[in-house]
Amino acid sequence: MARGKRKVKRFVIDVNCYITLFINRETDWLLDYVTRNKIEIFIDHNLLSELLYVLEYPKIKNLLPLDSFAYINFVRLVSIQIESSFHHIQSPDAADNYLYDIALSANAKLLVTGEKALIQWTETPLKTISLSQFKKIF
Repeated sequence: MARGKRKVKRFVIDVNCYITLFINRETDWLLDYVTRNKIEIFIDHNLLSELLYVLEYPKIKNLLPLDSFAYINFVRLVSIQIESSFHHIQSPDAADNYLYDIALSANAKLLVTGEKALIQWTETPLKTISLSQFKKIF
């Protein structure tokens, strides 16, 4: 690797973390964090579908100043959309298996989530961390 160049880091961020960032008005932080630290965040159609679904919850909608599509567009802006492959992962929460499909398809190194069951899962195929840990990495 040439001097002064840093390796690109590859991540998947769970929907619950995006929602936390939106509620806490931290989109500028995430955009800056991704740019400064050469981070690639990966998404697929499953993640975008779940994000749109969660953004439409009345409880969530009432906490956010923008419409759902503004947040979807932000996620598209900071992410790379891929077609993930099915990897037969059986996580502690079957509804979140698609996150591992994205991560493994993209050769991501970390999954960022708020799901304690995933963070504590000892048989995880990749390192899984909380949003607060993610914020402390760089």
